[in-house]
Amino acid sequence: MATEDFNFDKFDTLFHPQHIAFVGASEKSRFGAMLYLPAFQDSKWADTFYPVNPKYEKVLDWTCYPSVLDIPFPIDTAYISVKTKYIPAILKECIQREIPWVVIFASGFSETGDSSGLKLEQELKQIIKGTNTRIIGPNCLGPYNATEGMAFTFSAKHNTSGSISFMSQSGGHMTHLLDVGYNRDLRYRYGVSFGNQLDLNCVDFLKHFRSDSTTHVISAYLESFGSATGSDFFLELKKTAKVKPVIIWKGGYTNDGSRAAFSHTGAIVSDLRLWQSMAKQTGAIIVKDNEEFWNAMKTFELLFPRHIPDGRNIGIITPGGGSCVNTTDLFCSHNLKIPELTLESQKKISEILPYENVNVRNPIDLGALGFVVDVFSKCIEIVIEDINIDVIVIPLWPQFIYNHVFKRMIKIQKSTSKPFVFCMPSIVDSSDLRTRFSSVQKILHEERVLYFFSLRDAAISISFYCDYIEFLKSHNYNISNEN
Repeated sequence: MATEDFNFDKFDTLFHPQHIAFVGASEKSRFGAMLYLPAFQDSKWADTFYPVNPKYEKVLDWTCYPSVLDIPFPIDTAYISVKTKYIPAILKECIQREIPWVVIFASGFSETGDSSGLKLEQELKQIIKGTNTRIIGPNCLGPYNATEGMAFTFSAKHNTSGSISFMSQSGGHMTHLLDVGYNRDLRYRYGVSFGNQLDLNCVDFLKHFRSDSTTHVISAYLESFGSATGSDFFLELKKTAKVKPVIIWKGGYTNDGSRAAFSHTGAIVSDLRLWQSMAKQTGAIIVKDNEEFWNAMKTFELLFPRHIPDGRNIGIITPGGGSCVNTTDLFCSHNLKIPELTLESQKKISEILPYENVNVRNPIDLGALGFVVDVFSKCIEIVIEDINIDVIVIPLWPQFIYNHVFKRMIKIQKSTSKPFVFCMPSIVDSSDLRTRFSSVQKILHEERVLYFFSLRDAAISISFYCDYIEFLKSHNYNISNEN
């Protein structure tokens, strides 16, 4: 719960701990949090990780201590993975030991719907009241730091660290997010899984990520505000979204989904219309599912604030009339516009293409000659310079999925500040294409180029992006590269 006197500089020790205690460590259990223990042996905390369990003297070759009170080193973070009935006493020991951060893995609290679980949460709140110890959780996996490998799931592969910071009430979603990030080249900075948000909550982390200079995009999976109020979240979101994009995946927005959310994190039902109204007033982006979440993060990470469109006008260039119609319908149905090119641009393209079976207005149907890469590239260069076009969309057929084609087109893409998007919908249906694309994908990731496997996903993400830019401009908020 955010308080005026809370020092957010202290979050540094949460995301950059030096000494970690793990209460409830056991070699015999391979369930839940115990799955992560072996990975700590190969981490930077191998010599500053302290298992706690009165039943053992050793755990995985570490000295095992009966209590956190027995550890002869200062502790930054204590992870608790024991039965709920033991947690109050352990929490009191953490306070006595002056441990600033306590991450409670255990579930069995308000999310059960049982009065005893809610009562236990209230007891933990009372225990930490007036102390310097803060709780993350319960029913969570804790912090993540991409630069140091501090993670609640060491099984995930990690790519280069970046500028996306996230928060989540679901540990499973965020574990999946790390895997998706590796495969799709989403580059993270910090993250936190905070479960029921008994103490520290979405407002606290929103405030921290806003103040963190290395975070440029903020994302959140939320089912509720936790210990925060909707009013507090709204006010903090209003401050944050005007300087950094905030993407929110609201879980449990249907009647049945809200019932599932309650049993998951104890989340109280909140109307989706409330969240949408809040987003409209603050500039935040509300998404409804995992694909929208991942795609929006990728779009904002790669485009903001270097590629700012002047408007919602899309230029579509591809060989094939049917593809042009399909792409146009999809983008228009998501509140994007497909204007005609200027007469000057149309004239330039018509000098390259034959008269028959083409369209030089927009969408630009290149016809059969468009399968010649040199022709395709020259037409893209013309569309980029057209004053009627704000965003370039390139749907690509299987014939273009080759390294040399993308190297040529990426060179063009680097020449403009306009958002530039590749779409390759045919890849998902062909194992041969996916194999061929693997080498192309490495180039796209190295060059940090935006691409989609679905035209609909591309349209939704670009529409979200244009919504945000329009919000900033309509409120005269500054948009600069100095984020």
